[in-house]
Amino acid sequence: MLKKKFSQHLIKDKNLIKKIVNVTDIGKEDTVIEIGAGQGDLTEYIAKKARYVYAIEIDKGFKENLQAIEKRHENISIIYNDVLKIPFTSLRKTERCKIIGNIPYNITGPILFKTLKERESIESAYFTIQKEVALRIISPHGKRIYGALSAIVQLLSRAKILFYMKPSVFIPPPRVESAFISIDFKGEAKELPDGLIDFINICFRNKRKFMKYALIKHFGRGKTENLYSHMGFPRSIRAENIEPHLFLEMYRYMEQI
Repeated sequence: MLKKKFSQHLIKDKNLIKKIVNVTDIGKEDTVIEIGAGQGDLTEYIAKKARYVYAIEIDKGFKENLQAIEKRHENISIIYNDVLKIPFTSLRKTERCKIIGNIPYNITGPILFKTLKERESIESAYFTIQKEVALRIISPHGKRIYGALSAIVQLLSRAKILFYMKPSVFIPPPRVESAFISIDFKGEAKELPDGLIDFINICFRNKRKFMKYALIKHFGRGKTENLYSHMGFPRSIRAENIEPHLFLEMYRYMEQI
């Protein structure tokens, strides 16, 4: 039985499972980390394409199904744990890995930020998430739905909505539509400091107010005024009006003064 606390919605449609794996372009050289194995339907199909699969599942209620799948495939390891507690670096067999998951909607944010922070180990990530969150991720600056996650993902990767999913393809059906997205990390992204992610999050605090209030609170008035002068920002600018690449320039300047 599915547990409500884990926000589980399983995909049982075999044609959709096949479509998901095919669009990720998984090949025999790839190590894949699957988040939320569930009953293992997607896990087993990935294993037919990939070099090795680490399937992470927090709910031990699926153990009987997953153990049977693990016995059928020598290239699958099932890990019964919370994905947020497992460093992706501890699992990769090749230089970088692919992440794929029909992730629980109640921890979408933490999983996305974990993936972003561990990007050095990851070639690309593919997630089933709420359509609303997917649209926020790809939103251009200047829109109300553009936020810290939008700026960070766009700065570090090429993100794309691959297709949408109706609630009816899940068991049980969620109350919202979903989207399958790709996050393909840019080569230079792994060289950028993790402090950049924290900096962007600071800029978007109190999002509906002028950005200067969040920066003054964190960095002080003097450094904030110097930054605004350097960037040529009006005092009334909000974080949602700033293009992703400008946050990197802002961060580097603040690190120097």
